[in-house]
Amino acid sequence: MLKASFTRSNRLTQIALAPLLALSLVACGGSKKPAAAPDNAEIDNSDEFDDGMEMMQEFGGMNEEKVTRTFKRLQPDLSQCLMDAGQDHEYLGGDIAFLVTVNSEGHVLSAHAERSNLGNYQTERCMLDILSKSRWPKPVGGHKGLARNGMGYDAPSDVRPPIDWASEEIAETLAEDDNAEVLAACGGGGPFEITAYVSANGSVLSAGVAHTVDGGEETAACLVGAVEDMKFSSPGSWRAKVSFRR
Repeated sequence: MLKASFTRSNRLTQIALAPLLALSLVACGGSKKPAAAPDNAEIDNSDEFDDGMEMMQEFGGMNEEKVTRTFKRLQPDLSQCLMDAGQDHEYLGGDIAFLVTVNSEGHVLSAHAERSNLGNYQTERCMLDILSKSRWPKPVGGHKGLARNGMGYDAPSDVRPPIDWASEEIAETLAEDDNAEVLAACGGGGPFEITAYVSANGSVLSAGVAHTVDGGEETAACLVGAVEDMKFSSPGSWRAKVSFRR
């Protein structure tokens, strides 16, 4: 009798615990971790944006570690841009600082060189195109995010560096009626930071531009073309490098 009573008690206990056990299993299933991203995924964005979030700000934060990893992954391609341009301009070198604006899905809205003294528009555009076509971490707590990073490039060690020229050295030439008119015709906005290499005879070997103006690329390209057509005073027996604002 004791054995039968114990068995029935066990059954009653099991029946009573069954709904609790089912609820426990459902709860465990609800907290199951999402499947791991494929090995070929460029960016792990699984924890960075919740489409159901309300009261979103326009700009959110960015996971700086992931941003740094993205720039590092792209660095070989960015360097190749300079190497390609260096085949015709072996003296190229300098620093460039990037500003990339991404949307809530990690796609690029705009990419700018907010600072650059590379002095070669082709190189700068090549780099910005690479950044624009890449996938980026999603912003946290905002509809947009800003990714920043800077890189420096040295000219080949066997190439004599240019002379550093102050902007005052070319101010008079820029103020000449013809030059001032051409620059003004490119349009307003800005500021635009222009860097140029000037040969020993005063002609411009190469020029580049930095700016953060959305929609200002047409003006930037116009300014570079105008400067490359100018003739400055001779810097002496060797090429010079100069930066100025427009």
